[in-house]
Amino acid sequence: MDRKAYRGISYKEAKEVVRHQKYERHEFRAFNHNVAARSLFGSGLYLINDLELAARYAFCHADAEEEQKAVVLTQKIYLQNPFILNYRYSEARLKKEALRWKYENIHHLVPQATSSPLELAMQIGNDTRDFLLAHSHDGIIYHIDDEIIYYILYDQEKQIKDIEVALVFNIHGSDNSLTTSYEEFN
Repeated sequence: MDRKAYRGISYKEAKEVVRHQKYERHEFRAFNHNVAARSLFGSGLYLINDLELAARYAFCHADAEEEQKAVVLTQKIYLQNPFILNYRYSEARLKKEALRWKYENIHHLVPQATSSPLELAMQIGNDTRDFLLAHSHDGIIYHIDDEIIYYILYDQEKQIKDIEVALVFNIHGSDNSLTTSYEEFN
C-alpha cells in the first residue's frame, strides 16, 4: 500500500533530511509553551496526510529550535501490513491488547508503578510497537476522523522514498517567503 504523507519540521533539519533522504529524529519532542509531541505508539516515524496540520507541526519545531523558517516535507510511504486504527478498533483497545500480550504472565499491567507519567506513556508506546512488530505489522494507519490520517512507520529505510519540499514558510510571518521551491535545498 503506497500513499503520500507530510511531515512538518524545522528548516535546518529539513535540509539534512532532503540531502540524506532519511529522518534522524523520531517523534518525541518537547516544544515551547509546555507543548509536546509524544510517540504514542513507540519509536518510529510519524507522518500525516494533511498539509495544513503538518505546517502546524513545522511551526512548533522551528519555534523550539529558534529558527525563522519551517518546512513541510512530502514523501511516498509504503506499508505492507499496517495495523488500522479507526472507529471500529480504537487506540485504547490496541494498547490494552499490547499490555495484555506483554505482561500476560505478570500479576500487574503497569511496567513500573514509580515511573513518571511521561516515562509510563513512553513505555506503553514501546510495548505497543513491540506487540505490532511481533504480529508482523510494519506500522499504523490511524484514521483520526474522516479526513485526518496519521501514519506511523517502523522501518523508514524500507518505507519512505522521494522526500521533497512541499512548503517553506517564515514562522513570524514578517516576510512573504512562502514557497514550495526545492531550489534552496540543493
